[in-house]
Amino acid sequence: MLQIIATVGLVGYLSFTNGKRAINDLANQLQGEITARIQQKLNIFLDTPHLVNQLNVNAIRLNQLNIQEINDLERHLWQQIQSFDSIGVIGITSTSGSMLAVSRQDRNNNKFNIIITDESTEGELREYATNAQGVRTNLIKIVPEYNPRIRPWYQDGIAAGKAGWGKMFRSLIDERVEIMATQPVIDNDDNAIALVSATLTFSQLHDFLKQLKISKSGEAFILNRYGKLIASSATSESFIQKNGDLELIDAANSNDPLVNSASQHLKDRFEDLNQIQSNLLLNFDINGQQQFLQVVPFSDKYGLDWLILVVIPEADFTERIHTNTRITIALCLIALIIAIIFGLFSCELIIKPVKNLKQAATSVSIGKWEQTVKEVPIEELAVLAQAFNQMTEQLQKSFVELENKNSALQQADQFKDEFMKNISHELRTPLNSIICSIKLILDGFCDSQEEELELLNQADKSAIHLLNLINELLDLVQIKQGKLPVNKKSVNLYDCLNEIIDSQQHIIQQKNLQLYKSDISKSIFVEADPNKLKQVLLNVLDNAIKFTETGSITIDAQIKPSLNTYDIDQVPIVVVTIKDTGIGVEPSEQYKLFQSFVMVDGSTTRAYSGCGLGLSISRSLMELMGGNITLKSAGKNQGTVVSLSLPMTLKTTE
Repeated sequence: MLQIIATVGLVGYLSFTNGKRAINDLANQLQGEITARIQQKLNIFLDTPHLVNQLNVNAIRLNQLNIQEINDLERHLWQQIQSFDSIGVIGITSTSGSMLAVSRQDRNNNKFNIIITDESTEGELREYATNAQGVRTNLIKIVPEYNPRIRPWYQDGIAAGKAGWGKMFRSLIDERVEIMATQPVIDNDDNAIALVSATLTFSQLHDFLKQLKISKSGEAFILNRYGKLIASSATSESFIQKNGDLELIDAANSNDPLVNSASQHLKDRFEDLNQIQSNLLLNFDINGQQQFLQVVPFSDKYGLDWLILVVIPEADFTERIHTNTRITIALCLIALIIAIIFGLFSCELIIKPVKNLKQAATSVSIGKWEQTVKEVPIEELAVLAQAFNQMTEQLQKSFVELENKNSALQQADQFKDEFMKNISHELRTPLNSIICSIKLILDGFCDSQEEELELLNQADKSAIHLLNLINELLDLVQIKQGKLPVNKKSVNLYDCLNEIIDSQQHIIQQKNLQLYKSDISKSIFVEADPNKLKQVLLNVLDNAIKFTETGSITIDAQIKPSLNTYDIDQVPIVVVTIKDTGIGVEPSEQYKLFQSFVMVDGSTTRAYSGCGLGLSISRSLMELMGGNITLKSAGKNQGTVVSLSLPMTLKTTE
């Protein structure tokens, strides 16, 4: 029951959070669309005056427009301004001080005025109305003693030497706040001969922002990097007159709550608005109501650097969400009631087979493996019953396997005990021989010096045998721990075999065995540890001598191709075989010869001495050197062939 309530509650919670997330996504999407439209509008709006200026500069440079011909120039500018609705004034000012411009009376009509100052106006700036043909009619306004060359917009434009923006200003003619785009006209001698200009009115930006469909109470506005308000969808004026100068309004001091709060939040977050170099998505509160704010940097190649801000209150979206939330809560309550009724009905249907499963599990826990559970019509419980039956069957098999492994471990433990018994015997035998030989000498039982020397030789042989046994045990420990050092180098196989054969020659002669050695090349070199290779060869040859009473021992070495077909270098291998006619080994018992604690036949071991570690250590040494060792025998009294494989080296290394 608690799970059902929790599930329904979780569904309601997720529905609410998804609604909140949907609000955020919708607000971000809407803000993105609005800022994109504003950017597009600004790009067109701000590029237009520079386009007009460039057209006029090109016309003057190509002699298509003569700035000295006032009538032609006036007609050209009057016709040109009609093609660009966003332009307030288009003008050309010569370096001699004459200026001619055409201004738009009102954006809502096609009436234009002519503004002129030259020698004919006697230093005055005069504004004339025009008729539908562009001919001057009435004199509207006069500004006395007007010199355009001392105006900041002219001086800044000429000094810049390229296209750019002037400072904002209030027009002397119609009091409109404007920003002027200027571009000097440079002659072939790199001298400025005139300044072309085109102005935009900030009221057009205000009007555009007001026309945007943001949300019920959302707003969009533009700031400069000092936090001053350029344009806003909420206000129509972003300037104040202070001490005769025109100043932008600080957005943080705006009378509009959204503009004021958003700007203040931005200033609190960033000490310097120049830090904003990428789009931002921010949230802030006004009287506990969350507001979504997007900030997008905007700049152009002529030096403008502004920020576009779009603010949307969360409340503009939540009304529909609240309705959906109430519907969701009602549906959750209905679903909860239905779920409780259905749960009570299903409970009895489920509990009975679960009880049966519990009883079967209890029986299995006390070792009654024959338990099975009947499958029921409910699919999940049927799968569970089937899984339980498979589990009990698998448990039975696992216990059988564990018993078998336990038997194997007990057998291995017996092998280990037998090994320890053999080792103790092997160690005690040479040690007793040494002690007895020395005691006989010390007690004076020797009748001659020759007899003492014979006892000392016997003690020496026993000591060497004891040392070899101890070394084998130490090697085995180091191999098991992975600490046995291997120093591989290029080894002359011919010399190595001769050294081993020479060391065992007297024993071979004592047993009257025949030793055959094939024609082995003196220039065969293998990659191996010299000492470890000698140890392996000596062990194999010693076994061949030890287990061969009559007959012969044959030693051969051959070069064969690499067995690794994936080896790109295909390094050849050298195979050394030591074949004897000794007692042999049954095929079924041969795998035991390379195990550390397992003897093939205890009686054989005792009859010929030895602890059974030789071949185990030899295999480990060969693997450490990158080689291999194998043993084959047809059976008892059929002899044995031991093969050793090592990679061949193509040149000797010291």
